[in-house]
Amino acid sequence: MKNLKKLSQAEWEIMEGVWQFSRPVRAREVQDLIYPFGQKAYSTVQTFMNILVKKGFLKRKKIAATNFYKPTISRAEATAMEIFCLVERVFQGSYRELTRYLIDLDKLSEADLAKLKGVIEAKTQKQVVFSGNGSQTGRNKTLVVSAAGSQQGRESV
Repeated sequence: MKNLKKLSQAEWEIMEGVWQFSRPVRAREVQDLIYPFGQKAYSTVQTFMNILVKKGFLKRKKIAATNFYKPTISRAEATAMEIFCLVERVFQGSYRELTRYLIDLDKLSEADLAKLKGVIEAKTQKQVVFSGNGSQTGRNKTLVVSAAGSQQGRESV
């Protein structure tokens, strides 16, 4: 994971706009996309984009008198970074506790819970683990076989 600073809510909005384009983009294009009714001034959008350059989330290239920006990080990478920070800060690094918290909120419908159950079952069925004592070394060996058939051996004492 890249060593980038956290994004503020306003910076997330700007990045959401930048991620919508598959090419370098001007601040005006981002403003027109995410604030079509002028909710934020062009100068505000440009200021945030320049802050994002300083933070390392965007790269800027000047062509003639126009600045073009492109992301240095994908939306998926930024999301993973945010979730990691949240889990570290709030749940002491425990994804299990995050999951328990989300389920205990009682905000998930029965359909949501059923879908999650299916995802968990599919994930656990992808790997079959065989453990046993190694023949000559006395070490435990674990063989993990994925659903695709690839094998990965692990050895422990």
